[in-house]
Amino acid sequence: MSVSVITPVHGKQDAYASLIEEIGQHLAKQSVQPTEWLLVCDTSSTWLKGVSLPSFARVLVAPQNNISLKRNIALDEAKEEFVLFLDSDQRPETPELIADCFTKAREGYDILLIPEKFSYRGSYLKRCYHHLRGLYWKYSGEGVPRFFRRRTIGNARYDTVHLHFEDLKFYESVRKGAKEGNASSYIIHDEAFQIYGNLRKARIAQKQKTRHEIKSSFRLSTSTILKETPLSMLPGVMLILFLRTLAKRLLPVKGNTSR
Repeated sequence: MSVSVITPVHGKQDAYASLIEEIGQHLAKQSVQPTEWLLVCDTSSTWLKGVSLPSFARVLVAPQNNISLKRNIALDEAKEEFVLFLDSDQRPETPELIADCFTKAREGYDILLIPEKFSYRGSYLKRCYHHLRGLYWKYSGEGVPRFFRRRTIGNARYDTVHLHFEDLKFYESVRKGAKEGNASSYIIHDEAFQIYGNLRKARIAQKQKTRHEIKSSFRLSTSTILKETPLSMLPGVMLILFLRTLAKRLLPVKGNTSR
């Protein structure tokens, strides 16, 4: 069994270079190493070529900064039996992630949901945001699979227009007839948090959701937040929720913005 790991890369070097090096170190320590790690940057993030990467890594350059386009370029290049999608802020928790996925694949699974934990590294508000994200992961049941048998994907590709929901749309396009399961190993997600960037992303996602009639009924209840949030984090969590609620309705962004 063999796997191609695909990672789209964007953003500034000072924000992402160390994270990508850390991913590479964790992939190199896997008990079953990937055959190839395809990293796809764009013309504004070619600093990636100067980052210390393992020997199985290969850097590709997309003509524009579009996360779906980058994944599609890598899918066209991927040669192995399985594909694992890792974002540039995600890393395996243990050296057994790929081995665990292969064990499930031997049992006949074609698509695997890999659960996420959040790093809780960084500023107070970032840790509060990670706590919120962890609650959504725990209670929403809306996680999207990241490990696929390549023949299950076939010619399917990511939607380059309906961003923010491109993972879900891709998954829905390939799951028919596939055997789905869950990995027992985790991915650690070290998602960045800057107030304006996070609020802008929330606003754009809301616009995309409305424009493309994407339905999601889950709402994290106030009682769950109060019950599950440590007292020290509660002020930060409530501030983030309040600001995101305002941003979804009021923050001005360009009408055709997708990311």
